[in-house]
Amino acid sequence: MTSPVEAGARFRRAARALAPDRALVAAVELTHPAAPGPARAVADTAPRVIEGNTWPALRFGLRLADDADDRPPRAELQLDNVGRVLTDWIEASRGAAGAKARILQLSVDPATDAAEVEWEQTLAIQEVRVDRSRVTAVLGVPSLRGRVSVVARHDPRRSPGLFG
Repeated sequence: MTSPVEAGARFRRAARALAPDRALVAAVELTHPAAPGPARAVADTAPRVIEGNTWPALRFGLRLADDADDRPPRAELQLDNVGRVLTDWIEASRGAAGAKARILQLSVDPATDAAEVEWEQTLAIQEVRVDRSRVTAVLGVPSLRGRVSVVARHDPRRSPGLFG
């Protein structure tokens, strides 16, 4: 029979073996040509300096883009609507039409607290919903279905000189 001390030591060794060396943290940057500057947030307990800029800590939810066959990829971003920072940014960007969201995944070293960008993805903001407690943005790429594949079609009526 194993003593509780030995069992505890075995558990701690197993937990360290399974625990990653670095923590993963998400960050988001919203940009729009009409807005005075980007809105940035990091899903962490404290602000972080990323690429020379201070990103404030803000709790948010992120559902990454799926890969469904019947529609273009879509992601969803839910940010807490604290203060009026996001609401002011949405108003300055005229409803966020034409805005982009850059999503980053950071790898944080717990020993030095240094963050390194592991990957990033930029998607267009397709829709924004605001209520009293939350801002929800649907992110994705525009659908190419239903678009004309040829810019100009040449037929006898449009280009009579070619069919003369």
